[in-house]
Amino acid sequence: MRPGPAIAAAVLALAPKALASPEDVFGFGPRSMALGGTGAAIGEGYEAVYANPALLSTERARSLTLGFVGATFDLHAGKRISYEALRGSIIAATVPVPFGGVLKDRITIGLGFFTPFGLVVRGRILYPETPQFLIADRTQSVAIQAGVGVDVGHHIRIGGGFAALAALSGSVLVATDASGRIGTVVEDTLVASYGPIFGASYDIGDAYRVGVTFRGKLEGRFNVVITVKDLGEIVIPPLNISGVAQYDPWQIAAEVARVKGPWKVAVGATYKHWSAYPGPAEATVRCPSPDEVPEAPEHCAALVPADPGYHDTVVPRIGAERSIVLGRGVAGRVRAGYFFEPSPAPEQTTAANRFDDARSVFSLGYAALLGDPVPRVELALFGQLHLLHPREHHKDADVPPDNPGAPSVESSGLIVAGGLTVGARF
Repeated sequence: MRPGPAIAAAVLALAPKALASPEDVFGFGPRSMALGGTGAAIGEGYEAVYANPALLSTERARSLTLGFVGATFDLHAGKRISYEALRGSIIAATVPVPFGGVLKDRITIGLGFFTPFGLVVRGRILYPETPQFLIADRTQSVAIQAGVGVDVGHHIRIGGGFAALAALSGSVLVATDASGRIGTVVEDTLVASYGPIFGASYDIGDAYRVGVTFRGKLEGRFNVVITVKDLGEIVIPPLNISGVAQYDPWQIAAEVARVKGPWKVAVGATYKHWSAYPGPAEATVRCPSPDEVPEAPEHCAALVPADPGYHDTVVPRIGAERSIVLGRGVAGRVRAGYFFEPSPAPEQTTAANRFDDARSVFSLGYAALLGDPVPRVELALFGQLHLLHPREHHKDADVPPDNPGAPSVESSGLIVAGGLTVGARF
């Protein structure tokens, strides 16, 4: 077996896989999804695990929720770029901690899981000149959150938790065996990566509330080092097959909401630190460090990927909910929301074709709640329409020569998402 095929086989065996949070694209839970992704001040139940863990403390009952979420992508950049539809399940729960005394009805634990059907995770890093939308693959991954909320009194609530994902670390050794044949030894380890979530809220009287949530950075990173040795006169430096397949920047959400009465309304904004995004690809061949090679020069000829040039964004959000009494023990909630997600990506003028457009997202939802004298059950539905604003990318034909897409490419698209959940409180 020649070294080229051996290396290729090893790389294919360790295709990059990583987790990230699709809730950064759609939100988490049908209520938050229907309310334009708001929740830092208006969140309820298990949805507060992501929206604001402090608000878990408002939940006084144990609950279990099961549901389904789906989305389709119609994305264009000169031509339609095909992406597989998203289909997945939601499993969530809240558990009040049964303390007594001063801690009675003050602490609640929440859990939330989203799992796509047919796969555990998906991470793809394509050649930069290949037309692609980063938003589509970011939704194809498991999302896991857990948190605890505490009512500390004096109208103040605090909470904390984490979002979890996986990272891949591994190695591939390509060498000759005792018989003189070239073979490979592959070792890989799936390790956990965490991002913290912290939140706080303050009730202004009994009708209004302000809330703030911090969510730490989440990276779906993989790093596989290929080492080739004992190939006679053939010398190949260590090859690093590495990069960031999924990425959520750290962010701060601030919100004010009316939380009492038949009308509940929330207005807020989310700051996202996209300027720290390193880009999907990392250097394959790297300069040796002084610890590895003391006489190594400070700089070497190894190429490094270009800075993607992302910038920070602010996402404004608004959501409203109207409660309606339908009969004895039966109530309905009509929900609607909107948010505008600016694109952090620069215009694609060179060889790269990693497209990202600003989005206007319109959301609707409805929930039916059953109470006494029947068991307390909630059926909730939501729908979202993501309109990707058309964006013109003027491609310089001379940088590089034969720039793909020159003289210009327009990116645009449409995303439709929806789902339903059934939950019980007991």
